[in-house]
Amino acid sequence: MRAVSNVLLWPVRAIGAYLPNGWGGLLRQLAIFVPFDIAYELSRRVATGGRETAIQHARDVVHAERVLRIFRELEVQRWALDAPGFVMEVAKFTYFQCQFTITFGFVMWVYVRRNYAYTLLRNVLFTTFMLALPGYILYPTGPPRLLPDLGFVDPLEEAILNQSGFLVTLFGNPYAAMPSLHTATAILVGATGVLVTRNLLVRLLWAFYPVLVVFSIVATANHFFLDAIAGAGVLALALSLVITLHRQQGWSLAPLTNRSSAGTDRSSIRHADPEPGLPPSHR
Repeated sequence: MRAVSNVLLWPVRAIGAYLPNGWGGLLRQLAIFVPFDIAYELSRRVATGGRETAIQHARDVVHAERVLRIFRELEVQRWALDAPGFVMEVAKFTYFQCQFTITFGFVMWVYVRRNYAYTLLRNVLFTTFMLALPGYILYPTGPPRLLPDLGFVDPLEEAILNQSGFLVTLFGNPYAAMPSLHTATAILVGATGVLVTRNLLVRLLWAFYPVLVVFSIVATANHFFLDAIAGAGVLALALSLVITLHRQQGWSLAPLTNRSSAGTDRSSIRHADPEPGLPPSHR
């Protein structure tokens, strides 16, 4: 019986030995990450503004973009619709997957493979989400797809996963376009990917990733360019706050800016501190 038990438990133990701080460390991070994300999404849902107000704010964004001469969303969408079919399919797939699937998958990969960068990535991500929430409460803004009179269409309407799906309806806020967290998380993930990978092609792909995401949110008529700019601004503020706090506690950016760190092998982090990357006083 013990032999059978050891055989059954071997994969669990093997994976646990591979994780930076074992299964306990991973479960601690999930206990932080998952409740935070659920609470954030539900709070964003509670913060939903009225439709008329959100549409008026969307028209205000259009007016501001016209003044700034950056109102090009219609041109981007029409180009995507007239392009070969795979272009819009890539845009739709990216829009639905980048915010959660790709971001969460990348965060988990960093935790396992580039653990020295994990805590900064996680803390900046959390801070960005929290800084964006007041915008949804104070300035509910509809996406371009709610302005069909300007020529926008909703290419996601017939998609299998669309804006009326159960999970999207439960957690989503149709009037949370400003700022664009799709853009903020894409820049954060892309920049981190460039810093923690060594292969030139992979780094180029991560550098291109934010461009793809911004294209996807505009082509699917879910964000304006000003939403994306605001999202980048929120990320910049979050990054500044987190780095300042960490530096005050004696934390250094050296592991991220040292290119050789990107090649850190598993043996060097297998016995890492429970919270690598945290300021010394928080470990």
